[in-house]
This record gives sequence, structure tokens and C-alpha cells, in this order.
Amino acid sequence: MLQSGLTKKFNYWFAGMGLGWQVIGMHKEELVLLHLTLFHMKRFFEEAGIANGHFNFYEQMGVQPVHIHKSKADHKKAILSLCKGISDIFKETPPEDVLKNPKIKEFLEIIDHQ
Repeated sequence: MLQSGLTKKFNYWFAGMGLGWQVIGMHKEELVLLHLTLFHMKRFFEEAGIANGHFNFYEQMGVQPVHIHKSKADHKKAILSLCKGISDIFKETPPEDVLKNPKIKEFLEIIDHQ
């Protein structure tokens, strides 16, 4: 089976993490729910102006939570690429700086009042 450059890049990154596909032993419905949760986090970071290209790989994949016809493997790759983007945000931006962001502060205040 021929792999696209994007798939090869992902598989190389994934292998470099020292992880195996068995890491996420979930049902497809659970994977889609996790994918949706991480997708909302991605959107939140983008709206807060914190994400600057951190999710380009995810966007190139073309797999979103609403694409329930996609395979479990596609959703797993999407989940891991979202996790990598979120992780990269926190590698580049200290958590205390993230918490100073006005959008993040506003969101945390809403949570505190519930």
C-alpha cells in the first residue's frame, strides 16, 4: 500500500514517540467523543489566539469528529495529532502565560461560577 507524504510524516512522528497503536484501545464511539473534545480544545486555543500553526498537521489530515464514516485508525491519528498540537502549545508557552490570556481568564471565570 502506498502512503502519502503526510501519512509517512505522521507514522514517523508516531514511531518516534515510542507508542504503539494499542495505546488507544477504545470503541469507535469513544474515540469520536475524545476527538470531539480535543477538537473543541483546539478551537478554544485558536479563538484565544494561542495556537499559531500548532494544528496544521491536523488540518491537513482532513479528519474531523463529524466524519463518523472515517476509520478508527483515522480518528486515532487525528486524536494524537491534536494532542501533539496542544502539547506543543504548552511547550512554547508557559502555563502561567496561558492563564493570563483574556479569553482563558474569561472561560475560567465562567467555570468557577457554575
